[in-house]
Amino acid sequence: MTTKRRGMTEEAADAAIDQACRMLRMPTIRNSFTDYADRAGRE
Repeated sequence: MTTKRRGMTEEAADAAIDQACRMLRMPTIRNSFTDYADRAGRE
């Protein structure tokens, strides 16, 4: 039995990361995760 994998939109991923950073009280990461994600995508 295979499970169909559903992708997450970029907006949903951004919202999830933002919420996780708020819950973990990580404002520095929350403010710059877009830059980190862009850099990781290029590498």
